[in-house]
Amino acid sequence: MINSQLQQTPKQQFQICYQMTTSNRSFLEIHYFLKRKGIQNNKFMLMLLDPGLAGIDPHDTMLSREMKARVLRECQFNYWYFIREVIRVPETGKSTGVRYKLHRGNLALSFCLLLNLNIFFELPRQQGKSIAAIIWYLYVYNFATANAEITFLNKAMKDSKLNLSRLRDIRDALPSYLQMSQEFSIGGKKKKMPSTVETLQHPINNNIIKTAPSARNETSAANLLRGRTITCLWADEWGFVPYNDIIYTNTAPALSTAFINAKTANSPYGTLVTTTPGVLSCREGLYAYNMKHDATDFSEGWYDKSPLQIEAMVHANRLSDFVYVKFDYKQVGRSEEWFADLVKKMGVNKMRDIRREILLEWSDSPENCPFDDIDLEEITRRVHPPISEEEILPGQYLKIYEKIVLRRDLVPKYPPIIGVDVSGGYSRDASAVTVIDSKTTKVIADFSCNYISPIDLARFVMGVTLKFYPNAIINIERNGGFGAAVIAKLKESKVKKNLYFEIKDRVIEETTDGLRVVRKKQKTKVYGLDSTKEARMNLIDTLRQRVAMHKDKFISPKILEEMKGMQVKRDGKIEHSANTHDDQVFSYLMALYVWYDGKHLKEFFNIEKTTIYTETNTDDKITDLDEQFTSVIEEVEPVTAQDNTIREEVTEQLKLMQKAKGITYQEYIKQEQEYDENVLKDMLRNKVVLSAYAKANGFDEEEVKDRFLEGETNIPDSVFTSFCDDVELSEDNRLKKNFNFIDFPTDG
Repeated sequence: MINSQLQQTPKQQFQICYQMTTSNRSFLEIHYFLKRKGIQNNKFMLMLLDPGLAGIDPHDTMLSREMKARVLRECQFNYWYFIREVIRVPETGKSTGVRYKLHRGNLALSFCLLLNLNIFFELPRQQGKSIAAIIWYLYVYNFATANAEITFLNKAMKDSKLNLSRLRDIRDALPSYLQMSQEFSIGGKKKKMPSTVETLQHPINNNIIKTAPSARNETSAANLLRGRTITCLWADEWGFVPYNDIIYTNTAPALSTAFINAKTANSPYGTLVTTTPGVLSCREGLYAYNMKHDATDFSEGWYDKSPLQIEAMVHANRLSDFVYVKFDYKQVGRSEEWFADLVKKMGVNKMRDIRREILLEWSDSPENCPFDDIDLEEITRRVHPPISEEEILPGQYLKIYEKIVLRRDLVPKYPPIIGVDVSGGYSRDASAVTVIDSKTTKVIADFSCNYISPIDLARFVMGVTLKFYPNAIINIERNGGFGAAVIAKLKESKVKKNLYFEIKDRVIEETTDGLRVVRKKQKTKVYGLDSTKEARMNLIDTLRQRVAMHKDKFISPKILEEMKGMQVKRDGKIEHSANTHDDQVFSYLMALYVWYDGKHLKEFFNIEKTTIYTETNTDDKITDLDEQFTSVIEEVEPVTAQDNTIREEVTEQLKLMQKAKGITYQEYIKQEQEYDENVLKDMLRNKVVLSAYAKANGFDEEEVKDRFLEGETNIPDSVFTSFCDDVELSEDNRLKKNFNFIDFPTDG
């Protein structure tokens, strides 16, 4: 069979080649796309097991009996050949049907189906989602197994029947020798398997496709598929199937048994869920949303993985055995013009449907959403899919949205800021990471996973930092011990110097003389940001300001999705609704906190905050303003003064203006800051000034010399040896025990 057997042991039976001469251009285009993207295994969709079939048209009525047998054999073992060369999809107005068009979405679906994965699949409306599923089940029904039951489920019986009818139409468009629907003789008697609008049974291999009606109540839902030995289940429009939670819960045990038997027989099996986003206020929509939220995200990096590696990644998810495959209209090759034309045809008054069916938005904005619809629409227009995905840990990918400026040593010119929101990895709350550019504050990368452990999250953050952003600042929310655990682990690694911290006065001991309590405070290095009510309110205020003035910098679809589901609670607190999440948003705000409210950024982390422009502004450009500078200088130059003091002052000012002519305000400020730093260095060469400066800031004199007089970028940790231990050291030791830490390497 074509599934795992062909994936792992094809060379035992066939010599694989690749049909680069295929006339189906869409397959070649996908091959070249994957190659440009850096995928090594980029030709599997062009697989050909029998080289003699290259250039042969399976629909040629003049094919010899031998050649037809070779085509049939190729179809039995090569699904890619079947959809690339054989399939013709009936289309209104065309008598012969059209070739199967491959794009990134149905390529990913086919790849996962061949691995027998349970799949939750989303594509925009009219982009071939149902056709891809129907063709797969036609292939399974005709060639890939025997004595198997395939079930079509939909929101209504008529829709299930429609899918079965479309399968028949595509089957009838196959060459006659591949249809296998004709009557045949056994012992002189013609045999024809029963076929109705609700069922289809194969006359040779005894496979059967059944349709299922919708459930009218909870009882009928519980019994809908009970007792069936289903090896392949297709649940179409799952977000709208009544009582889908009860149906699946009661069917899952039987499915599991059937899948195990099919796996033993090396036959195709699995559950495929296809749907457009449902309505979260409805029971079935919410259940489908939670199912896709819990699933393992598919990545095109999987094409370079072995089946065993992919199986291990899916198995690592403790919440779900489904894989979530989603591609938007841009990723499947549709343009902005196509989208605008579709909106025009559907009508702007159907924006709710457009958001669901075309933009694949699940979240329903609550009535008390803190953000204006117009602002959210503007942000929606600005977000885009990631330009690449980089694997940091097995199965854990960082989504990269923007490239940043690098120095010659390939280190970011402007240190990025990494915000981290930590969950325990045991519920639907996700751990999230967001990276922003400290120059523009625009989102450049993100990551989210609802089953990653705090230990693996620490490894992930360290991997991102060392591989892409070695000079980044990492700000982690300290929440309920999990955030502190991640901080404690990273403090043992090579990225300790990247951790954001603040110097705070903390109580280190309490004494009493019988009348009063005396608390001794000492300056302490505190990592991360404490999750207090006041801190959260400040972060939300920052988010409001960003929505008002920086709508062009959100970029990430995940952040936008979560913002649309946020609401104002009765107590005035702003957070996610009962059906949505806000983990990605708060990881984003952790990064923004450093930029807006961070302390000693220049001294400790070499971040120099400059002007950031709102979405209504343009990039900083030198325009005719230079001419205005020139004219001002020329007009002032003739000025004379009787008083020599005034004359000298004016002369000095003119010199400064002449010197600054043609540079931006930011460049001028930078020059002034460099001048101030040089003045400070000169002053610190005086022992009296050095001693006073060190005492005022709680530093050792030698460390001040290292920082300012020897050109050090960061103040070493030894600066703080005169302080008490790092905050809550005993808590760190407790966390090490509780989380069974595995040490990071401390050197290269």
